[in-house]
Amino acid sequence: MTSAESGAAPSADCVALGAKLQAALDGAAAAQKAPGAAAAVQSGDCVWRGATGVSDLVANTPTKPGDLFRIGSITKTFVATLILMLRAEGRLSLDDAVSKYVQGIPAGDQMTLRQILGHTSGLFDYIYSPAFGQIIEADPTRAFTPAELIALATAQAPYFAPGAGFRYSNTNYIVAGLVAEAVSGGTLAGLLRTRILDPVGLAHTYLDGAEPPIQGLIRGYRDYGAGLVDITYQLSPTEAWAAGALVSNVDDLNRFFALLISHELLSSDDLRDMTTWSPTMWPHEPGYGLGLIERDSALGSLNGHCGIIWGFQAASYGVPGSGDAITALINRSDGDAARLVDDLAKVVKER
Repeated sequence: MTSAESGAAPSADCVALGAKLQAALDGAAAAQKAPGAAAAVQSGDCVWRGATGVSDLVANTPTKPGDLFRIGSITKTFVATLILMLRAEGRLSLDDAVSKYVQGIPAGDQMTLRQILGHTSGLFDYIYSPAFGQIIEADPTRAFTPAELIALATAQAPYFAPGAGFRYSNTNYIVAGLVAEAVSGGTLAGLLRTRILDPVGLAHTYLDGAEPPIQGLIRGYRDYGAGLVDITYQLSPTEAWAAGALVSNVDDLNRFFALLISHELLSSDDLRDMTTWSPTMWPHEPGYGLGLIERDSALGSLNGHCGIIWGFQAASYGVPGSGDAITALINRSDGDAARLVDDLAKVVKER
């Protein structure tokens, strides 16, 4: 536990809060039977990071706060932020038709970038395509191109006409990644690195499958009914790409969301667009904006995202109106990292 002020020695209050947060992390991870977990909390002048359990069941290696985890769909917030940065430069408008940048999308001339980022496009989610399942079963580590993932989605009927509803679909962010590349002429990995990761100082985050890995990714697991199975490298990260291929740690994620929600990365107008919510009907998560989820908590409304990907669960949220943030990462994909964030938020509320 440290003070938010230049890593100074923590106050007695921060030390006490850190002990309670660690106890909550230990208890919640044990209750979920997670092999390991890491978490970080920024609350006022207190900065805490902790870990529990193991990062490798075979080697029995203790989990460390700085360990790297796959973060799944939290990738979407980074991609949405990138698109809004390009909008701020006049490179695109959220009301542009998708067909202006990506060809071959049914009704793409009636579908806007805003609908893509907010999951109101109606595009079918490729991960539920029967053909995708067959390909993965035959060759689990097969690499995919973004065009192949979109083709799998568009071979299925859309959920609804563009703008006619809300339905979360990974396909939307595969399209968004291609839009970013088309507008800039760069690669998605390069754009994320030069515009967000390096400038913000996120030294432990990378787009897996698209750039050299950073050492530190731990093992990820799932229980299929006969005990935990190591599925860290079960699939190719190209299967997730702009929808979920980032790897990161609790420090980088807390920093990113604290800066994003406090208007340090985007303008107030951009953040207002990101936090214009569509109703979701999800328990505890009443709204989805543009790459952001609104989550109810003991601290009030949190803004961030969660992610599930093979072997891992992730959740990271900023507290609106402050520089505070909470992140929880678990190396078990059938766990519940968002519930762990809720547990930590309750401890902070009782501070």
